[in-house]
Amino acid sequence: MDDMFGAISILVLGAGIYIIYAYMQMKQTGHINEVLLLGKGFTEQMCKDKKEFIQKALPTVLILGIVTIFYGAVDAIHYFVTPVTVLDLIAMAAFVAALIWYMVYTTKLKKRYF
Repeated sequence: MDDMFGAISILVLGAGIYIIYAYMQMKQTGHINEVLLLGKGFTEQMCKDKKEFIQKALPTVLILGIVTIFYGAVDAIHYFVTPVTVLDLIAMAAFVAALIWYMVYTTKLKKRYF
């Protein structure tokens, strides 16, 4: 069972790395990452003000990426190196809170700009 949770920690760490990569790509190219920010039914071409949307969304993506990497790293350390139960629980709570905040905030942005 621990192997499964250890694998999940690696997946979360990888997701955090992808989020930071997507952040850097959006910042450099000015294109919206549709997987992270839009979801089904929305395309970049539908955006009313793409530049402003990206400007408001980028800090949120960066924060989610950092929190996700932190949680993935702490969880991997917890399962593969040494148990750090309290820190793991704190990191998980921060990750869940950041994820909920991210979803609420980006949903409001989509309603405003699409």
